[in-house]
Amino acid sequence: MRGRLLNDRYELTERIGAGGMGEVWRARDRSLGREVAIKLLVPSAVADEGAGESEGEGEQEQLLARFRLEARAAASLDSPYIVAVHDHGTDDGTPYLVMALVQGRSLDQVLRQDVRVPVADALRWAADICRALAAAHAAGVVHRDIKPGNVMIAQDGTAKVVDFGIATFVERVAGDSRLTRTGQLPFGSVPYLAPERFRQEPGDGRTDLYALGCVLYELLVGHPPFTGSAAGVMYNHVNDAPLPPSRARAAVTAPVERIVLDLLAKDPADRPADAGAALERIVAAGRGLSRKQDAQDSGVAVTDEAGVADAVPQAHPPTVRVGGVQEPRDRRPAAEVANARTQPTATGPVSKHAPPSPAPRRRSRKRVLITAALVLAVSVPTGLGIRSLAAPDTETTAGDKNTTPAVYEIGVAHSYEHVGARNAADAYEGGEFKQFTTQQRRTVESAFAETLGAKSGDRFRLVPLAADPDVPTRKLLAKHPDMLAVIGDTTDFAWVHDTDEAFLPEIATCSEVAFAGAQFAIPPDEERQGEAMAEYLLTQTEARRVLVAEDTVWADRSNGMGTALRKAGVTVKTLKTSLSDVKPSQIPGLVDKAQPEAVVLPIAADVATWAEKLRADGFSGPVIAEGDSTGICEDSEERARAEAQDKAIPDGVLRTRNYTGEPGDNLPARGNDELYDGALALATALKKLPADASASSLRHTLDREIQNVSVNGVIGEVSFEKGRSARERPVWIDSRDDDAWTEIGKVDKKYEPTKR
Repeated sequence: MRGRLLNDRYELTERIGAGGMGEVWRARDRSLGREVAIKLLVPSAVADEGAGESEGEGEQEQLLARFRLEARAAASLDSPYIVAVHDHGTDDGTPYLVMALVQGRSLDQVLRQDVRVPVADALRWAADICRALAAAHAAGVVHRDIKPGNVMIAQDGTAKVVDFGIATFVERVAGDSRLTRTGQLPFGSVPYLAPERFRQEPGDGRTDLYALGCVLYELLVGHPPFTGSAAGVMYNHVNDAPLPPSRARAAVTAPVERIVLDLLAKDPADRPADAGAALERIVAAGRGLSRKQDAQDSGVAVTDEAGVADAVPQAHPPTVRVGGVQEPRDRRPAAEVANARTQPTATGPVSKHAPPSPAPRRRSRKRVLITAALVLAVSVPTGLGIRSLAAPDTETTAGDKNTTPAVYEIGVAHSYEHVGARNAADAYEGGEFKQFTTQQRRTVESAFAETLGAKSGDRFRLVPLAADPDVPTRKLLAKHPDMLAVIGDTTDFAWVHDTDEAFLPEIATCSEVAFAGAQFAIPPDEERQGEAMAEYLLTQTEARRVLVAEDTVWADRSNGMGTALRKAGVTVKTLKTSLSDVKPSQIPGLVDKAQPEAVVLPIAADVATWAEKLRADGFSGPVIAEGDSTGICEDSEERARAEAQDKAIPDGVLRTRNYTGEPGDNLPARGNDELYDGALALATALKKLPADASASSLRHTLDREIQNVSVNGVIGEVSFEKGRSARERPVWIDSRDDDAWTEIGKVDKKYEPTKR
């Protein structure tokens, strides 16, 4: 496709996006000598479905005529908040739109990188979207697919909406009867569709306002109002009220919450009358933000590898010091949302490169981690573009002395295995490796800015870290004596805290292992997964006698799976031998001897083999596999191997999952919610540290403060229990159906089935 020349004028140079409606390409307009963005639409396959050759050709001509009509309508829209349409055409039967090339990020990219954004930014961008909708609705154009992926943030901070008219055209391509076809959902992105779309009622501009409410909710909270299966989310849109955003984020004021919930009203008549009315309320809500909230939620300046600042700091930002001491700040009212000058990070599209093929491996498991003396070291130079959260230290005066406050380091961890730190292939180093480290930095920065303020980088500098089994912790701290903590993908890390000098708190966001003396984990550990299994079995099945396919010593340890099930009231049988010593031919005999009503398989089990043997032997009870939390941070090759193994698992097998959502194709976005929540907790603890103490002393103080943290995160409340994972984190139950894992429920304090 690269190099294709459309109508002898537009040369495709780089694919920068793809979706259900087609692909977006960077292109060169040879006629005018400029770069443009071209959207290639793919309606022909839908148009021809079920039609004969001649009939299909006639319908295709009608569809192309409709496309030209919609394209002209989109091109007529004149607003700085709408991405301009320059041209349209067809090439070899493929319709395309030629649009202005916006240098920046989509809101989808912003959310993937930052998880949630400052309240002022969310309102400002929502105001810009309202301005775009007002112009379009006045011209009789309804978007019908407002979502983060259709909003671009330009380098000057302006939000610009793309794809006006395209949703209407593609829905027509699918046929006017689509909404009445059995099992079909209306065209669009289900998390952002208004209830009337599912009720097959005619919509108007207020349909776009509902979608705007969903986008604004996600910008503020970190996820759309409703999540889960498509059918379940559809049910939620029609019947359920969303959780008020202030419950998930205290910085959301009452006026902000009111406009969000009014935009999300089930009845269009209860929403703002039009985009202009919504704009007025959004601006007013932004004007009502207190200075403290505006400052705490302000953005931060990030310096990239070339030393170029890609974000503009707010005017009058607070200076955050260890212990929360701040410089006096301007007490004037916050600027109107329309005039706010916060500028988002603007980056170009990231190209994905296929990594080389390393030897197959599996990540270290809990038992290996506990007994092995794996330790961490810096295997990536600290100057690899992750330098600080904000401006460098400035000198302050204390009496007659000029002193420079210490800048403490926070390690942002990634596995040396999955980011290619030991594989210097250019494609991999420049692809997934860079994406992982950049993503982790941005996510932690975003959480730190929300909690510590715009100038948190004055006190805390982020340093990328990778594991090295040959370097002990004390050597790491000898190189980084001012490091206070490590956070992130610690799956391959195992600290050895044998001395006070080597003590370093760690928050694991990809691994549930919390065995080390100073380690805290976000994902629910094995014990909590066992509690979730018991809740599911006791409330959703008749199974009360379970075989845990693990040796007795391991299953019956204090925090083992067997112990957790027994505490919940389930009768448990275990293996008398190591799981690795069990031959496939022995599985039926072991099950016959235990006479279980359900079988639980630990991470180390070959789930496909066990399930196959159990079903072949006539076992019909629930088979539940313990979820592997490391999957959330696997690279593309590990992910492909895991998916290949999953294909052998028969339908009906269940698993627990201790991380939110199924990891998508966008590698850097994996584990963002967990990382963000962990960073919020760490930043909250950092605020409580005394101003004057040695780094060694602060590490011990920080360890104690982390145990007392309680914050509202993206997934839920974050609070820690020493030696265990975070309290009351949800565990999801998935079922293997049609060669895919499908969420069927979630266990928080009780089991809640997913609406399907």
